[in-house]
Amino acid sequence: MKQFIISVLLTIFTLYLPQTPRTPNLTVSAESSPTYACILTENVYLYASSNERSGLFLLPKTYYVKALSIGTEYTKVQYQTDSDALRAITGYCKTSQLTFVDYIPKSPYFSTFFNVTYKIADTDKSYPFLTEITIECAYYGEYPIGSETYCYVLREDGFGYVPKPDDLVIVENTEYSDRQTQMNDKTENQPSVEDSQSLPPSQIATILVLCLLAPILASLILRTNKRTPPLEDD
Repeated sequence: MKQFIISVLLTIFTLYLPQTPRTPNLTVSAESSPTYACILTENVYLYASSNERSGLFLLPKTYYVKALSIGTEYTKVQYQTDSDALRAITGYCKTSQLTFVDYIPKSPYFSTFFNVTYKIADTDKSYPFLTEITIECAYYGEYPIGSETYCYVLREDGFGYVPKPDDLVIVENTEYSDRQTQMNDKTENQPSVEDSQSLPPSQIATILVLCLLAPILASLILRTNKRTPPLEDD
């Protein structure tokens, strides 16, 4: 009888203990989900090699690079994609300057085009000299030299530097900051640990009833185990 009552109590308490949900282990393939890193600081160079002296241009802030091989000091990355007017370029970034993310950005690279016009002084108007030529360039990044700023650009199949146009505007990519804001809002709206671990009223009431019944059950156990005194002979 004693063992039966104890087993019933243990079963009831086990049923009403809060259960911790299990999180499934998810394995994400690197091929199906490439790793990207956001540029959140100024003066982040794309280097031609894992050498600080091989800087090609400064990557646009708030945009991304695709990580191809992550190293302790340098990470091999890809910037831009191959298309009719653009070409993907690979290089290296300092790993400490990259902020790796766990999502695929919608617009990882900044893309814009601008025209550059070159003029040549025509000394003799009687001859049809070509005195002006305009070319279209695809912008990749900036390269400061002293007080001057140049742009690393793609023209047809060749990369090079041209003076930065005065009207060139780099539009900020807000995807990273927007995601951070959404995560903070979700964290604020989530219940606290104390609230998430509290029991519902029905379970609390059941536990209180069990606590009240415990002395009665204990007395029953003691009575069951109490031996009956032997009868005296007349």
